[in-house]
Amino acid sequence: MASPNLTDSNNPSPLAPARSLPPDQISPKAVVLRLFQVKNVFRRNWKLLVVLVALGAAIGFIYDFMHKKRTTYTGSIMFNLGGGSSGNGFGELGQLAGAFGLSSGAPDANIFVGDNFLIYAQSRPVVEKTLMQHDTIRGKDTLLVNYYIRHSGIRDKEWEENDSLRAFYFKQAKKPNEYTKLEQLAMADIYSRIKGEIAIKQPERKSSFMELSCFMEDELLTATFLSRHLKTIEEDYQRKQTKKTREMYDLLNSRADSISRILNGTESQLAQYMDQNQQVVVAAARIKENKLTRNSTFLTSLYYQALQQADNMRLSLIRETPLFTIIEPVTLPLYREVLGTQGLQIGTVLSFVVAIIVIFIRETYRTIMREE
Repeated sequence: MASPNLTDSNNPSPLAPARSLPPDQISPKAVVLRLFQVKNVFRRNWKLLVVLVALGAAIGFIYDFMHKKRTTYTGSIMFNLGGGSSGNGFGELGQLAGAFGLSSGAPDANIFVGDNFLIYAQSRPVVEKTLMQHDTIRGKDTLLVNYYIRHSGIRDKEWEENDSLRAFYFKQAKKPNEYTKLEQLAMADIYSRIKGEIAIKQPERKSSFMELSCFMEDELLTATFLSRHLKTIEEDYQRKQTKKTREMYDLLNSRADSISRILNGTESQLAQYMDQNQQVVVAAARIKENKLTRNSTFLTSLYYQALQQADNMRLSLIRETPLFTIIEPVTLPLYREVLGTQGLQIGTVLSFVVAIIVIFIRETYRTIMREE
């Protein structure tokens, strides 16, 4: 007798084992059960969560209340840096291209080539020259560095715990080698703060325009510093770029003055000699007179040549002087921005994270104790 068939392909037995899911997959049933577990955890610990988040938010609010908001004013000046004519065939366009690193020739050691100018404009010597200048602010002649100390906020932040610096101010404009030890310390802190407040860049990569910008806590301070700093950069830049030509021009002027003094002495001698020897017909006297006349004529020729050379050098100095053209000056009112602290937001987020960690540790300990 044939054994009965225990399985039927058309009617599978309900006692057959179900296929298990791969370990990298989660069934919908497991997801639903996990959500119920999370809901139960929240129901047991929602008071703890609320208390911790409220505590963190309260601490952040107190921090915001005790730290006043910082108001800043942002301004900018857009200008064009034009190079002087150097007489090398390229003219102003060649100098301008070199100033921004666009020339295709051999590398130039000029300090104003490429990014060097951007670094130079924010360097400490240039900033100190700007600060050590007088300007009329609110109708008063004011040393800019002292106005910065009073209105920049440096006394309330960097110098908050230093009574000597809080009461400090510069009595007069000085050069860096004339600073006292306290003045050196104060200027170092001032420059460190200003370095983070100013910036210079090219608004467009293909444009030759430059933009000098800064933000400070006083509107007049921002506008005055921008205008004065650009003027300082212009004067210092022009002085360095035309240094050799100015030295030659001064040398020619000195030579012309020397010849003028000698010429005046010779002409005085000639006039005096002629007055004393009007009736003299001796040959030796005539020779002396002719000699003085020749010297006077020769010196006169040298003097006029020196004057002409000095004039030509002065014209060359004018041609070589770089030109700063202000495209867009700083205008009032400046952009005002209130920078508040974010203690409330940060306190809420941190306290929420801490609450989650505390609840996790609490539930883990509870599970362990239940299993034991």
